[in-house]
Amino acid sequence: METRILIADHDEKSLTGLGTLLADLHYATALAKTLDDAAEAAARFVPDVAIVALSLAPDDEPAALVQRLREACGARPPLLIALSGWGESRHRDEALAAGFDVHLVRPVGLDQLTFILSMVSQ
Repeated sequence: METRILIADHDEKSLTGLGTLLADLHYATALAKTLDDAAEAAARFVPDVAIVALSLAPDDEPAALVQRLREACGARPPLLIALSGWGESRHRDEALAAGFDVHLVRPVGLDQLTFILSMVSQ
């Protein structure tokens, strides 16, 4: 079964670049540029993984982002990966406390990402 990945980011280059990379690696992908689009895509696409830029969080509240996506996915919530430009331990801790499962810093390393995704598809 193909792993389904939702990628949500307002940055067009990041969104399409990561989407192309994951599609080339034979993952099914859905792309969203806003939180509303991400929630709609999550409900329709039912992703196994959601890679979400923290910059999409309303009022800079990552917990609201997590809640919205988990609600949209219903009974089968995806692995939530926070994508950020900030790599200090407090940023990671804040993302994890908000409900994200993993925190990644841009630019994301291919080895790191494929390792995480390999655990989902097992």
